[in-house]
Amino acid sequence: MNITRIIFLTIHLGLGVLSEYIVKDIAKECPCDPVYCRTHKYYYNREVVVVAEGKSDQSAWHWHDITMVITTEEVGKEEAKKLMCTAHQNHANFAFIREVPTITNTSDPVLLDWLEETVKKEKELYADYVALDLLKLLGQCKADSSHVQEVLALLKFMVEKFTSPSAELVCIVPYKPPCYDGDCSLTQYMAEHCAAFITSPESFITCDTNPKCIAKATMPMTSLVFGVEEFIDHGITPDKLLIGIPWHGYDYTCVNYTTDVKTGGKNQMTCYFDERNNTESCNTSLREKMSLAEIKNSYPDQYKNAKSHHYHPIYRSDYINVKKGEQQHQIWYEGHDSLLDKYMYVRSMNLRGMVIWTADDLSTKSTDDAAEWNWILHNLFSTGDIEHHSLDMAGTIAGISVGCFVLGTLLGFAFGCAVMRRRMQRKGLRLPFHRDEEETDFHDDDNTL
Repeated sequence: MNITRIIFLTIHLGLGVLSEYIVKDIAKECPCDPVYCRTHKYYYNREVVVVAEGKSDQSAWHWHDITMVITTEEVGKEEAKKLMCTAHQNHANFAFIREVPTITNTSDPVLLDWLEETVKKEKELYADYVALDLLKLLGQCKADSSHVQEVLALLKFMVEKFTSPSAELVCIVPYKPPCYDGDCSLTQYMAEHCAAFITSPESFITCDTNPKCIAKATMPMTSLVFGVEEFIDHGITPDKLLIGIPWHGYDYTCVNYTTDVKTGGKNQMTCYFDERNNTESCNTSLREKMSLAEIKNSYPDQYKNAKSHHYHPIYRSDYINVKKGEQQHQIWYEGHDSLLDKYMYVRSMNLRGMVIWTADDLSTKSTDDAAEWNWILHNLFSTGDIEHHSLDMAGTIAGISVGCFVLGTLLGFAFGCAVMRRRMQRKGLRLPFHRDEEETDFHDDDNTL
């Protein structure tokens, strides 16, 4: 045995023993088949991402439509691992959210510990992506150029420290680019280092977009369109934009309200809610968040009946006016039509996809949620077909019809020939193209013809 073969066998044996230890080590930490406890990185042209809070039975989700699952920070380690396994088993990517601290001092121990914990969590959960929640860092109502430079320095520091060879970063951002006084360097830097931008549906109602503290849609269509166009204008390509779409609404307590009488239509009510004490910002903490399941169960008639709820033609969102005792309330949410409007807009702009915020908002109650989980709305992104199944059925029926027509024609022709042959034989007539008996020596090359 030569020296080369000995070295080869030694290395092969060593790798085999090492891999066995690695597999056993992974198996100890992995709640499912170890093949799923690793980074997978599935790639899709269009995506349907869901945010998970760990509050519902994940088996009720329509996994054949989901391309990525992102867990919130409230989800425990063991539950997150189970979601990771289920996601990878269904060829979906897995990610988790980490809220970026507002500490801009890069030597602060709290920030360094946060970075260390994030890297550790990424390895423990075999994550394909890490979703950095930058809302608190970027979503300030008023900021100057010094703030931009501080945040930019922080982001550069974080990117340098986060050197994972497997997981990539996705950035959760406001609905419009974080530009301050014309300085958009933050947006441009993030575009280079974030695999995708996820716009948060919670970013639409802020102090700079709602100065009068008026109850309004969680996701106004006007703001959505404006934000997407701003991102594209600042050089963010559509294939990097994932639009967060809320599967929840908000119940506003109206401290005051006005009613506009509409001739021949429904009266439009404007609900005003509290401002923060001695500030110009709205006290959004007093509004009550309601999942779609809760709204559907609490107000089933208003939710299902178009005549019983209001539809805002500009925001393209639904709302319900209700009284609780003597107190007037206004509940804004995304219903069937408004959700479809948002889905269709995302598709029409050729964006990367949408992020359902959250999947648990339709699984926490025992209610019929088929319309929201409907494959038509989600398959729209993976195949581009709105009526895919219906078209398949129509094509099948058409194919059967054509087949029956062709088969019937052939059978009819064969049957007709058989009947004609039988009749001619009975009457003693010669069959077509039958050779004359008295002209037995006739042939085509007869020179006398």
